[in-house]
Amino acid sequence: MKITFNIKSFIILTFAFIVFTAIGTVTHEYGHILVAKYLGYETTLHYGSMNYNSELNEKIYDIYNQNKTAIENDQYFDKKNEYEIGIEELQSNGLLIIIGGPLQTTLTGLIGLIILFMRRNHIKKLGLKMIDWLAVFLSLFWLREVFNLVMSIGHNIISPRGSFFSGDEKYISYGLNLWEGTAPIILGFAGLLISLFVIFNIIPNRHRLTFIISGLVGGIVGFILWMNILGPRILP
Repeated sequence: MKITFNIKSFIILTFAFIVFTAIGTVTHEYGHILVAKYLGYETTLHYGSMNYNSELNEKIYDIYNQNKTAIENDQYFDKKNEYEIGIEELQSNGLLIIIGGPLQTTLTGLIGLIILFMRRNHIKKLGLKMIDWLAVFLSLFWLREVFNLVMSIGHNIISPRGSFFSGDEKYISYGLNLWEGTAPIILGFAGLLISLFVIFNIIPNRHRLTFIISGLVGGIVGFILWMNILGPRILP
């Protein structure tokens, strides 16, 4: 079948990619927040990040300030046991909170993928309906993992910082005592395979070129628009 480029579809799909780029960013942060809330932390949502705090954070911070010299020199102090137990709890909780973001993103992507699998026969017979297009965009939440991997490697090539990896995935690897590239590479390649499957097995030939170009344009514009213009004003 002949591959074509449709201007009307391009505009609609580009707008959809812009919207879902912002949605994907915010819901990713909500993944962190849900875990933090469950663990009893107070949280604050920002356009591209989140903060969390608790009484334990403040208690450990106070102990550290009162015993800074002893802690840094691994010496005994009255609340050493309480401090060490608190640090272990904060590190454990911190890892769970970090995992919450990528977990939300990948689970959302899997939900979209499952919907597409369940409706694959319907799609073959009648084409993509509204629910199918929604599932397509949900499944492509996995592109975040691809984007993070490519951007971190590209950034280190252009401006070397000693590591080709960054973000939540890198710190998940650290938290699990794995090589720093383990989670970024596994999730990045899983995201690539899922995205290629959706693009080349779900999207019809006549829409594919338009869809790919819309994704590139909408993803870039959406990222810039949300992270630099709208996001800081809506969720500073």
